Amino acid sequence: MQVTETLNSGLKREIKITVPAGDMEAKLMARLSDARNKVRINGFRPGKVPVQHLRKVYGKSFMAEVVNEILNDSTRSVITGRGEKAAMQPEVIMTEDEKEAEKILAGGADFEFRLNYEIIPPIEIKDFSDIKVTRQVFDVPDT
Repeated sequence: MQVTETLNSGLKREIKITVPAGDMEAKLMARLSDARNKVRINGFRPGKVPVQHLRKVYGKSFMAEVVNEILNDSTRSVITGRGEKAAMQPEVIMTEDEKEAEKILAGGADFEFRLNYEIIPPIEIKDFSDIKVTRQVFDVPDT
């Protein structure tokens, strides 16, 4: 995963994250091999479905789950890794090009997205031991 800061203006941050296609492919294959033992498809014994057949049948939906998992995990890890605290949920900006999205889901292209967020500014607590407070004491008569 490659992280590049593209905007650092005041409290605003924009970060470009690139996840190589190989990493996504590895996560997809792990998910497919895990599903191989659980999926029941007619014509195959339980646990004996070839991974390539699973990829053909469930590949896009599993890749969509992998993309969603990468978005959630990388967003949290990048922000905490930079030592920042986001003021609110970061805005995730992905490509809107259908051909590019199809390439990503097919595992043929790197997955790139941007995070836009604002950080909570650091708060400095000043030394207050020098401050003197005067309390007034009032006598309350008994009546």
